[in-house]
Amino acid sequence: WPCRDRMPPSPPVFDTAGLANLVGWAGTIGSLLLFSSPASTFAKIAKEKSTGNYALLPYTSGMLNAASWVTYALVTPDRVQTIVTNGSGMAIMVVWLVLYTRYSPNRGAVLAQISTIALMWLALTIMATQFIKEDSFTPLREGESCKTEFVGIFCIAVNIVLYGSPLSAVKQVMETRSVESMPLPLSLATTGCSLLWSIYATLLNDAWVGLPNYTGTLLGLLQLSIYAKYSRSQTGEARSVARSPDLEPLLYVKLV
Repeated sequence: WPCRDRMPPSPPVFDTAGLANLVGWAGTIGSLLLFSSPASTFAKIAKEKSTGNYALLPYTSGMLNAASWVTYALVTPDRVQTIVTNGSGMAIMVVWLVLYTRYSPNRGAVLAQISTIALMWLALTIMATQFIKEDSFTPLREGESCKTEFVGIFCIAVNIVLYGSPLSAVKQVMETRSVESMPLPLSLATTGCSLLWSIYATLLNDAWVGLPNYTGTLLGLLQLSIYAKYSRSQTGEARSVARSPDLEPLLYVKLV
C-alpha cells in the first residue's frame, strides 16, 4: 500500500529513560532516609556527651562510599540521581562525623581516620579526572569510558567493606537465635532501596551501579529469610540480648 511508507514509526512500548528517571528519584528518597537513620544514635551520643562503644567505621566507610559515587557520577554522563543522592549523603555524613569527633574521647585518632578517607577520595578524583584518559586501557565493556570503569571498580571495592556488616548481623542472629540485632523495618527499607537501584541500573544498563545493588538485594533477602526463620522459632519467653552498638543502621546501607 502506498500510504504505508508514510506512516510514522510505532512508539516504544514504554519509555525506558523516563522509567529509569522515576525509579532513580524514588531510590534517592529512600537512600536519603537511610543516610539519616543514625539520627537517634547521635541524639543519644549528644545526650551522654560520649561516643561510648559506638564504632567510627560505619561513618568513615559510609562517607567514602558516598564520595566515591559522587566521583563516579561526575565522570559518567546522565547520572543526576546518583550525584544528588550521594552529594546529599556526603553532607549528612559530615554532620555525623563532626558530632562523632566532638564527643569522642580520642579525637586525634578519629581525625586521622577521617583525614585518610578524605585523602583517598581526593586521590581517586584526581586520578579519574586528570590522569585516566579515554585510551588508558581497554574497557571491560565495549563503548564504556575508561574513567567510568576505573571509578566503578573502586566503588565496588568500597562496597565490599559495607557488605560485611549485614553478614555480621546474620551471624549474631544465628548465634543468639534472637532477631534483636536485626530490626525488621530497617532490613525491609534497605532491601527495598537496593531493589530500586537495581532496577535503575538495569534500565540504564549500568553494571557498576548494578553489581553492588544486585548483591545488596540478595543480602537483604537473606536477612529477611533469616529474620522470618528465627522470629518464628522464638518462644514467648523474653530473650534479653543486647544489641551490639557496632551494628549501626548505616552498616546496612549500600547506597548508590
